[in-house]
Amino acid sequence: MDTSNLKQDSTYFIAIYGGSFDPPHLAHLEILKILNNNPFCLQTILLPNYQNPLKSKSLFSPNERLKMCEILAQISGDKTAISDYEIRQNRPTHTIASIRTLQKQISSFLDSNQLDSNPPDSNSQTKLCFVLGSDSFETLHLWKDSQSLCELVEFIVVKRETSTITHPQNLTPKVRTSINLSHFNAISSSKVRELLHNGEINKALKMLPQEIFPFIHAHFKL
Repeated sequence: MDTSNLKQDSTYFIAIYGGSFDPPHLAHLEILKILNNNPFCLQTILLPNYQNPLKSKSLFSPNERLKMCEILAQISGDKTAISDYEIRQNRPTHTIASIRTLQKQISSFLDSNQLDSNPPDSNSQTKLCFVLGSDSFETLHLWKDSQSLCELVEFIVVKRETSTITHPQNLTPKVRTSINLSHFNAISSSKVRELLHNGEINKALKMLPQEIFPFIHAHFKL
């Protein structure tokens, strides 16, 4: 696991990792491990959505994806927590609304038993970082209240094929750092869904954590 992609910073942060996770795969797990192994990351909050407002309907139901994310959190390390906020809305929810809600809950996350330790300097500012792929970051200007979102959080951008990050139009987001996942180029949720749709179950499973194999088998009644 390469943690060199996540540079050290003198400020602590909580990472919010949102997405469809349809289904969660090995690249998602790698990102969580990279975040959780950074000493300045106090906690990573997995935030599965009910439905992405900019994407079509998901393969797995919201509750199925939530359960798979719970498994992903368990195997990624003690720093990972789950927020079911967007699932509970029972409708597509814009990220800005989720961030504002999580901000109000942040103290409870910091006090959670899932944290190994609190910051040594109680006066240090804990920043909120939102984790997203470089393609989503590039189209951030299409998100609701995108400039307000840029003022609330810093961004951790996950790169795959490109070495540079393209900034969204007419916005001033702050990128804390990037994570290079070029070695996971062949793995994506869309590719997994394609394989599952075509009945190539074994190929799909190679892209997923073993801990969710039973869930996939049960879903497809294998």
